[in-house]
Amino acid sequence: MKDPILRATGFAIKRAKRRKSAEVTKDDLLIGSLQAIARFDIVRIGPLTIDLEALGEALHAEPDKASPQKVAYGADAVNVFEKAAHIARKDNSPKIELIHLLVAFAYADNGLMADLKEKYAFSNMEWRSALSKWQPFALEKQGASSEIGERKKPPVEVTRKQFFSPDEAAEFLDVHTQTIRGYIRTGKLPAMRLAGERALRIQRDDLLALLEPYIPEEK
Repeated sequence: MKDPILRATGFAIKRAKRRKSAEVTKDDLLIGSLQAIARFDIVRIGPLTIDLEALGEALHAEPDKASPQKVAYGADAVNVFEKAAHIARKDNSPKIELIHLLVAFAYADNGLMADLKEKYAFSNMEWRSALSKWQPFALEKQGASSEIGERKKPPVEVTRKQFFSPDEAAEFLDVHTQTIRGYIRTGKLPAMRLAGERALRIQRDDLLALLEPYIPEEK
């Protein structure tokens, strides 16, 4: 199975060559990333549905043979990779994954991403929220599912943990991540930071302390 990042960058390079450009732009990189998770030119990210064909980016439109022209990443594409690397570090990931690259585009306020936000009526936060429910899928099957849905972990893996990220804490209590972050902001839920990092961690006992017995109302 080809690495999703390699698939995305491969599509981006082909797009740049189709444009007869010597540079891979951030728009090329965005389209390449979306093509890497598309099925039948449709990308589903949570509640968002993006039609690549409507954008003139159908995969079947690619030439049979790639141009021999050499291309390099432009400054704006490099900037996206740098943001993705920062996001990966915050996500405690040893390398940039496709999810981090997609999240990095949330902060683009011009170009193709700005056009997508307007066309499909979603915000920076809605994009990141949809991507926070990432579910890896088998690219070699490329038809089983291209939807980025809710990430699930085996129950035994979750219940043995003593420290949780906000996303894991939300999964543990079966609530939305923003609910957990709201509890942290208001002081209802204690949290700690990793030394020298921004990443938050919540103790299992503090999560359990949020639960209280349900007492039925007397009739």
